[in-house]
Amino acid sequence: MNTHAKLAPEDQMTIEEFLAFTGTRPDEERWELIEGRPVMNASPVDFHQMIVGNIVALLIAHKSATKAPWYPIIGTGTRVPASANSLPQPDALVKANPLTGSSVTDDALVLFEVLSKSNSKADQAWRRRVYASVPNCQHYVTVSLKAAEVVAYDRSSAWKERRVKGTSSVLDLPALQASLPLADIYRWTPLGVA
Repeated sequence: MNTHAKLAPEDQMTIEEFLAFTGTRPDEERWELIEGRPVMNASPVDFHQMIVGNIVALLIAHKSATKAPWYPIIGTGTRVPASANSLPQPDALVKANPLTGSSVTDDALVLFEVLSKSNSKADQAWRRRVYASVPNCQHYVTVSLKAAEVVAYDRSSAWKERRVKGTSSVLDLPALQASLPLADIYRWTPLGVA
């Protein structure tokens, strides 16, 4: 099923309806609203979760060391102006403003997706397009589970692809004044360093 095929407007679930729906679901379920359609994501594998944890831990350490004003968190629903009835949930993100207790944000500076089998080429293209519409988003980063490789798309380069490969490489995120070593992103996974 193509989860990004648009439903007729009258058949699309709104963000408010989606939030009411997910409020009735068990906490362990992970749902996204994609083009007005609720989509439940499969449970991620442990390598995926380790990488997400590593990214957030690296960003927390950088924030603590530099007293940066932003907040790294595990992904939360992100409003994307390019698709009013969508609420994708990246794996991790960096919020520009203080935490509010909300399950939805619209102020992500950086969005991270750790790619899994469910992230088709069409899904990846859709996410690049809609994440680029988040007004203050400066970087969208995908992290491979097949090789030690990340791809960054930066607002400053009109969202052109920037590949970073190998555990001796570093992912620079100028908007955060941070550099994340790929060896640390992939630590404790088969692609990283113990």
